[in-house]
Amino acid sequence: FPDLFPAFGLLIPLGFALGPGQAFVIGGGWEAFGFSGAGTVGLTFAAVGFLWACFGGVFLINYAIRKGWMTQREIDAISTTDTKTGIHPKNTALPVGSKLSTESEAIDSMTYHLAHVMVVYLLTFLLLKLVTWPISLAGDLGRDLTVNIWGIGFIFGALTALLYKSVLKALRLDYTLDNGSLNRISGVSVDVMVTASISAISISVVAQYWLPIVILCVLGGTVTIVTVPWICSRLFKDHRFHRTLIIYGVSTGTMPTGLALLRVIDPDFATPVVTDYMYATGLTFLLAIPFLLTINLPAYSATMENPLFFWLAVAVSFGYLVFVAVAYFFITRKRGIKDPSDIWLKR
Repeated sequence: FPDLFPAFGLLIPLGFALGPGQAFVIGGGWEAFGFSGAGTVGLTFAAVGFLWACFGGVFLINYAIRKGWMTQREIDAISTTDTKTGIHPKNTALPVGSKLSTESEAIDSMTYHLAHVMVVYLLTFLLLKLVTWPISLAGDLGRDLTVNIWGIGFIFGALTALLYKSVLKALRLDYTLDNGSLNRISGVSVDVMVTASISAISISVVAQYWLPIVILCVLGGTVTIVTVPWICSRLFKDHRFHRTLIIYGVSTGTMPTGLALLRVIDPDFATPVVTDYMYATGLTFLLAIPFLLTINLPAYSATMENPLFFWLAVAVSFGYLVFVAVAYFFITRKRGIKDPSDIWLKR
């Protein structure tokens, strides 16, 4: 595809690993560089990523059951009629999805929880404004970089939420929040996000790029569903499949998608997997900085007709790959290459 925009391939990690919002924002920024319909292409990758997350995640769970990747107690917990059908049978005691933490005469409990969510959203918005304002003063390059930073706003949101929760704990007000109510808000948000991202896709743009989209989606999804279990089974020593599932869900969908998959085998989040992953988002942001600084280089290579920018971005990615490989072998030691033909390392 000699006429394909040089940054086209970067939309698959943006759509798969970051989600529709980020792929659309960063892709939309590339439209100014001459990539027609880049935002829609990013949404398309995100939508296909959701399909890989949902169907691939269910496949992984069933495959893990057959291959003994989980303990018998974990298997028994999800081998119920309710889990398999997704609907609780008629005339059965329904579980409690959320609890009232306020008196309705004062304020409705769901309104109270939504208000906290929107406060975190507002604080995240102000934080992003504070971070990007000085960067935007650095000319066109700075303004392009601010678009990319807004594209990973969910990381700032996660960090802001953790800080906000710490403040509530310090003020001894955290007891007023009900996890069930927050889970319901999260579930609705994910469903709306998926529906909106699919609805925003332009068929005419997809038809223009359908072949490279199909090739990248098949290759990207296949690589992800194979490498994530292979790496995670060797990298982690506790709750290995739980961590595998959330990382696979995040690597193909979004953070809520990973949480949804994890909830299948850990409905009450009894394991520390979620907490560990949320704290890891801070480290993720630091490690993502090289990509933020170089993600527009392939686009510059197209507008300036200079392939050096493209190869510089490739060099940064290769350097990051080397860094990750060294870190992986430093953590795993001999486990890192043990039984390389097995997709899941047995204990």
